[in-house]
Amino acid sequence: MVRAASGAAEAPVGTSVTETQGATDSGAGAGWGRRDKLLEIEADIQRLWEERRTYESDAPAADGEGVADSDKFFVTFPYPYMNGRLHLGHAFSITKAEFAARFARLDGKQVLFPFAFHCTGMPISAAAMKLEKSVAERKDPGKDQLSEGRAEEDSVDEEAEASGDEEQTPGVFSGKKSKVAAKTGGMDQYDIMLAMGISEEEIPNFIDPQYWLKYFPPFAVQDMKRLGTAVDWRRAFITTDMNPYYDAFIRWQFQKLRNKYLENGKRESIYSTLTKQPCADHDRAEGEGVKPQEYTLIKLQVSKVPEAWESVLDSGTSVYLVAATLRPETMYGQTNCFVLPDGNYGLFQMNNQEVFVCTERSARNMCYQGLGDLKESPTGEQAPICLLETTGKDLVGLPLKAPLAAYETVYALPMLTISMEKGTGIVTSVPAEAPDDYACLKDWKTRENWRQQFGVKEEWCEPFDVVSIMEIPDSEFGSASAPYICEKMKIGSHKEKDKLNTAKKEVYMKGFYSGVLTVGPYAGQKVSEVKDSIKQDLISSNQATRYFEPEGKVISRSGDECVVALCDQWYLKYGDDDWTQRVRQHVENNFDMYNEAALNNLSHAVGWLGDWACSRTFGLGTKLPWDEQWLIESLSDSTIYMAYYAIAHILEGGRLTGDGAGSIKAEDLTEEVFDYVFCLRDSPPEGAAIAQDVLDKMRREFKYWYPVDLRCSGKDLIQNHLTMSLFTHAAVWEDASFWPRSFFCNGHVLIDSEKMSKSKGNFLTLEESIDTYSADATRIVCADSGDTLQDANFSREIAGKTILRLTTLLDWATESMAKMAQFRHGDYTFLDNIFHNELSKIVLNAHTAYKRMVYSDALRAAYYDIENLRSQYSILTNGDVHADVIKRILDVQTVILSPIAPHFCEHLWRNVLGNDSLVVEQAWPHPEKEPDPVLLRQYETLQATLRAFRLKLDSVKSPKKKKKKGAQADAPPPKPSRAVAFVAKGYSQWQQEVLKLLQDIELDEQNCPKQKDFMRSIKDAESIKALPKQDLKKAMPFASFMMKEVQSRGPEALELQLPFDEAQMLQDMSEVIKSQLGIEEFQIAAAEEEHPCGADQQRLAAGPGKPQIVFLEKEPATA
Repeated sequence: MVRAASGAAEAPVGTSVTETQGATDSGAGAGWGRRDKLLEIEADIQRLWEERRTYESDAPAADGEGVADSDKFFVTFPYPYMNGRLHLGHAFSITKAEFAARFARLDGKQVLFPFAFHCTGMPISAAAMKLEKSVAERKDPGKDQLSEGRAEEDSVDEEAEASGDEEQTPGVFSGKKSKVAAKTGGMDQYDIMLAMGISEEEIPNFIDPQYWLKYFPPFAVQDMKRLGTAVDWRRAFITTDMNPYYDAFIRWQFQKLRNKYLENGKRESIYSTLTKQPCADHDRAEGEGVKPQEYTLIKLQVSKVPEAWESVLDSGTSVYLVAATLRPETMYGQTNCFVLPDGNYGLFQMNNQEVFVCTERSARNMCYQGLGDLKESPTGEQAPICLLETTGKDLVGLPLKAPLAAYETVYALPMLTISMEKGTGIVTSVPAEAPDDYACLKDWKTRENWRQQFGVKEEWCEPFDVVSIMEIPDSEFGSASAPYICEKMKIGSHKEKDKLNTAKKEVYMKGFYSGVLTVGPYAGQKVSEVKDSIKQDLISSNQATRYFEPEGKVISRSGDECVVALCDQWYLKYGDDDWTQRVRQHVENNFDMYNEAALNNLSHAVGWLGDWACSRTFGLGTKLPWDEQWLIESLSDSTIYMAYYAIAHILEGGRLTGDGAGSIKAEDLTEEVFDYVFCLRDSPPEGAAIAQDVLDKMRREFKYWYPVDLRCSGKDLIQNHLTMSLFTHAAVWEDASFWPRSFFCNGHVLIDSEKMSKSKGNFLTLEESIDTYSADATRIVCADSGDTLQDANFSREIAGKTILRLTTLLDWATESMAKMAQFRHGDYTFLDNIFHNELSKIVLNAHTAYKRMVYSDALRAAYYDIENLRSQYSILTNGDVHADVIKRILDVQTVILSPIAPHFCEHLWRNVLGNDSLVVEQAWPHPEKEPDPVLLRQYETLQATLRAFRLKLDSVKSPKKKKKKGAQADAPPPKPSRAVAFVAKGYSQWQQEVLKLLQDIELDEQNCPKQKDFMRSIKDAESIKALPKQDLKKAMPFASFMMKEVQSRGPEALELQLPFDEAQMLQDMSEVIKSQLGIEEFQIAAAEEEHPCGADQQRLAAGPGKPQIVFLEKEPATA
């Protein structure tokens, strides 16, 4: 990426001209002077941290010395993949770990935040292979024409995608761009490299996959340092066998797994036909998380082969229409099968002189699973042997023999809603239990015009009645659930897909879990209990076979659509019951995910993971120690490398590949050495080539820092990497005290509410974001964007405004420090105490938010709340501020904002506040005592009162106009110059009775009544019934109003009296009130007593904490 020149005059995207002008140096015309000032500060502070080696953390020198284990904090982040520059998506997730590390340091912890870079697996090798092809194409004179053709195709795809979800003609499918095509705008690999800012002279170097490993990691380090991450860079490394030390560590890890949790054999795996190996999640451009889906392939034998087929069939060949079903137990109810009239099918040669009629896509899957042979196609790809191509309309009317069916012969009928991207394109029909099947069969029976249009003879459908096969006890469905639900929902055609999906959901689960078969040898038994037996019977009698395909579309990094193949593979047995149970117990009892939804996802993944193909033959990585034809795939070599961080700096000497690191050689890292270092044996290894003191130092580092206290990640890694990390820790270390303690997961980040995409022009590399907005503005917007599993939003407009806010804060702090001697000194006033107290509350709120990793709340407290507090302090004191309060505001904000904006706060701390120390080495500014609850109430009441007074004044000055016919022009609005505030010491008797009853109502966490009909209990209370009629009429509306107050203010809204003298507080603040309201006179009156101005309605409406104000015009002068 070509870096923009520092100080370029380009304005941040989404920033208005006015904001741009506000962000420049006053009168200087220097472009983005304020942004440039922040970049200058950041560069200076980064040099300072590097000179002082601020973030290098080591274990205590020896056992028993230094800080205790409880005072350490080890945080990690999944190492990013090095096939390009880091982008804003990386930065957003990285900031979660970064904020946590910095907060833990302030909170008294000894912190280690290491970082590394992932190069294992397919992506780099696949990109290098694509690049080699792109370079070769550019040497072809016809390349320009090819490019133009590709551009036209991309344009058509974009138009199709933009057309929305319009109903499509059955069998006609429009293409959509894959995830990669969307991100790259349809560019080939050469174009992508150019877009990264790589010169045409250098691009050919990237044909060698090893070159990527040398090129991108140093840029990643540079970008991370510019972001201001608190990383111990001595421990950084890259993966693959280019780093012999890490390679030795992974080989050791797999030796530990081999004895109990690794197995070799054939398994169904998602498979790339181009690279000829399984395609795991991180090897995919599209379809991450997709697993093989098992079907039962039902063989419907063609009773009479069409003449057009005979020439391609050998004598004795059996021909089947094959249908993939998830419900083999329902085959007793078949009445026909369905095909897509406009769909493309083929006759494919399979084993044992069988020919299957299905789609080419499904036939490919079958052949990769050993059901048939593959041959090389004209394009050079392996393809199933297709004897003849045909269409669905040619299959309509074929007589078939359906396994287990009550009818001897059934027929193929059209269905207009079949998806050719799932299953085989052939669908079995069981109209008793499948709403789609019932609706479609009914269509052909009742719609003569359809039969004529599609050439369907009446005898192919009319004689075939619904065959009942099960009962669902204690339900309304009767002996056939599909007809019942279709009639109930008034489904008139099989084209009503939404209604049919709803109907299917309602009957399928009940049928499977509650249904009892009424036919066949298993009659009287529950469907769920005999499904597997029926399936096995069908397979044993050669009426069916097992069939797999991906649950959804999977595109490999090499660009091919994956299939499910039966592979000879090494597998990790994540489905092992004992292993799974140990991990599950850890998650349930000793683990924190900070978010209930994330915890639920992790718990599901622990039980769902199953066997995992962990070896490959193509790509980069570490070879299996005992079978070096295999490479360990990229998810399997990244599960416990956090342990390697503990010793990486000792082994590699701060070099990413460990090249020329020092005295320790990679071959010296034997299994016995690693076992000792990682506390799997107590005695030092005999005859080790590594000095004992070095071994002890490595062991001490591991023992001190482990386990991982926090690992931060995007939510997409819950289903694989994070779950695998727990399993592998449990496999290597029986002692659960070495297992990770918590994971934090976040959603993806959008930019301006849209997914990042180069084609949309909203793709930001980390470098671009820092150059445009500065590191701290980028960090602040990341903190503000979101902390849940929902997608977060990075607003470029807010990033631009943040530059102005930061520099404005810097100006205010500088000015305040210069004026400190001029500010008031001496004893605190009432307002000084209030704002000192409010600041203590903010400090506690920020601490809680940081602790629970709700960084948007932490930012609000440390940045916006303090900014608002100092503004209110200045307003309410009319600028007469106390020096100590202002200094404490500055000190506190500088410290508690530093995890999010560390460069800015470090600059404030040292260069504005005049400290010699580093802000990142300060302690969290815990208040000396808990915030005074009475002062908190007073401030809350004061602010609410002032807000209410201002709103009332606005309504007086701008009354709503009522238009009446023939009415005279409105009189000019009044100009009040004085006001009376009615203050109530307590509630009236009838109001107190209501409040006492409300105080007894139990509330939930949101301060809502747990009792839904609580108002009825109030109404029926004897104390309410005994009220006078005029009070009784007001009691229920008052109760309803007060419960709304409870929801916004909490139970304190029901207090009968305030814990302070409200009238005296307002009296003390009378000058402030007059100033804010712009009036000359302000009087406080008791609401319990009549007043000369009248205003009885307002007077009687007053309550504790709810004073009512009346505005009056100036009294005329007396003669």
